[in-house]
Amino acid sequence: MSERLTNEAVVERAIGSLRRQGALAEVFLRESASTSVEVKDAAIENVLVHGERGIGIRVIDSQRMGFAFTSDLSISGIEECVGGAQAMSAVTEADPDLRIASGATDQAELAIHEGIGERTVEERAEAAFAAERAARAVDRRVIGFRKTSFFDGETTTILATTSGTHGSYSESWSGLSTSVIASEGEERQIGYHGHASRKRAEIDAESIGRFAAAVAIGKLGAVSFATQRLPIVLEPHEAMSLLGAISPLFSAENVLKGKSLFAGKVGQAVASPKVTIVDDARRPGGLRSAPFDGEGTTTRRQTLVSGGELRGYLTSLKTATKVGAEPTGNARRGSYSGPSRIGPSNLYVEAGTEDATAMVHGLDRALRITSLLNLHTIDPISGEFSLGAAGDYLERGERKYAVQGITIAGNLLGLLTAISGVGSDLTFGGGGIGSPTLVISELSVGGT
Repeated sequence: MSERLTNEAVVERAIGSLRRQGALAEVFLRESASTSVEVKDAAIENVLVHGERGIGIRVIDSQRMGFAFTSDLSISGIEECVGGAQAMSAVTEADPDLRIASGATDQAELAIHEGIGERTVEERAEAAFAAERAARAVDRRVIGFRKTSFFDGETTTILATTSGTHGSYSESWSGLSTSVIASEGEERQIGYHGHASRKRAEIDAESIGRFAAAVAIGKLGAVSFATQRLPIVLEPHEAMSLLGAISPLFSAENVLKGKSLFAGKVGQAVASPKVTIVDDARRPGGLRSAPFDGEGTTTRRQTLVSGGELRGYLTSLKTATKVGAEPTGNARRGSYSGPSRIGPSNLYVEAGTEDATAMVHGLDRALRITSLLNLHTIDPISGEFSLGAAGDYLERGERKYAVQGITIAGNLLGLLTAISGVGSDLTFGGGGIGSPTLVISELSVGGT
């Protein structure tokens, strides 16, 4: 059996081979290991362990790109991958905007690697059990769980190009989620909550369990709601869902393809003056923080919307050239087995100055949304949407009753410009997206 090459040796071997052949190329290595322990009603149901280690090689020859990947990191496997990428570059169409990174990568300390140590299955399971116990203690109407999971993992990334770029970083994460079942009479409702963090100590299992239980219990006894227009309250987690759904609209690739309603609107108002949206891959401890992106471009903090005005897009090396802007370091890469795609890092609505509770209590009547469905159906070009939803009817901030079977409809630009309140309670979720509480001055709610 041949000796296992170190990660650095693998990259050096590939880059050396590509340089000897005069290729303009990029080598991306990723090694990762993760564990998920799933429990249900105080019993372990599944233990899932996943690991991967491999390289992806991108070659640009006469502005034609070839890509190949492999998990065979023997010398012969590396050489075969190099040859495969070069062969592919001979048959693809030329693209004058293709680029490979050059120059040094940033190696700033972003507090993204704590390590996960030697955790046993039992230790992981106990965190999940703690969430279940806390959920059951909230109310006798909590009768069970769909699934509760504790998960953690570590990843090492190395990127190098024949133009001189070379960088590496390691990251780790931990998280827990649960789906609680609450019942009263013949009715059953589900409440979900989860959280992830770079630091294990920030995973509060009991808080997660209590939150999910409260969501499930709050849905019991929901009634129908008359069609009307009224203010809408989006607490942080629901606001995050909305922001995540519209995040592709900031992609320069989608803008260039005419698949974003933000196309051609830089310098124009696209939201309320109260709204500032930031993408910050430099946020210390952020779940989507990284010193460089999947092409080797140093990441940065970018304000996409400032005081309601669109300031720019998320770009890769290629799209930055096409839109005449600087690359923002948003060529995200999920694995070594595929090229990068434009995506956000830590995307969030900047906190306002208003106390969220006082802000909501200042509304005579409002609908607090607790669930948004079918966010993927939002039309990215027109911005039109009609979404299934559930919520709580509020008067002066006090919950009167839960409502179900409703739809909220409108246009994204109209919704964003109608944001009349931005709370100071900025919260980040498990996907790196964050938001404070948002109040929309008025929206159409379809009911009975």
